[in-house]
Amino acid sequence: MKTKQDVSYGIIPIRPKENSWEVFLIHQFSRIGNNSYWILPKGHPEEGETPRQTAERELKEETGLEAERFLTEPTFTVAYSFVHDGEKIEKRVIFFIGVIGTTVTPVLDMQEVKEAGWYPLASVIDRLDYRDTKEMFVEAKRFIESL
Repeated sequence: MKTKQDVSYGIIPIRPKENSWEVFLIHQFSRIGNNSYWILPKGHPEEGETPRQTAERELKEETGLEAERFLTEPTFTVAYSFVHDGEKIEKRVIFFIGVIGTTVTPVLDMQEVKEAGWYPLASVIDRLDYRDTKEMFVEAKRFIESL
């Protein structure tokens, strides 16, 4: 079976809420299969884009949100593999953290996003659908709590 390497970039969008943080999650339609899942905004780079530019563009396209402050370090990575059309895909998604203004209103791309919302930092792991993403978010949550 042929193997393909695939890399995407995304943002963990956060905003302050009282003495904690909220995280913006999207309920995204799957491009493979007929399902949807809760995830963080992410996507593939376009030609000539840096990882940060890709993450910012995808956030804007999918949610209408823009980060007021963008952290390039640390990054948080999810790695997994799956088979599609007889090809093994080894996927890596690298996430940055973006702090979103408290007065910004999301505008969803309804072709890609079924619904979305702000969730308390403590409840994000329960909302995310995939085990690998949940495991990555444990590390991200520790960092966000230290901000």
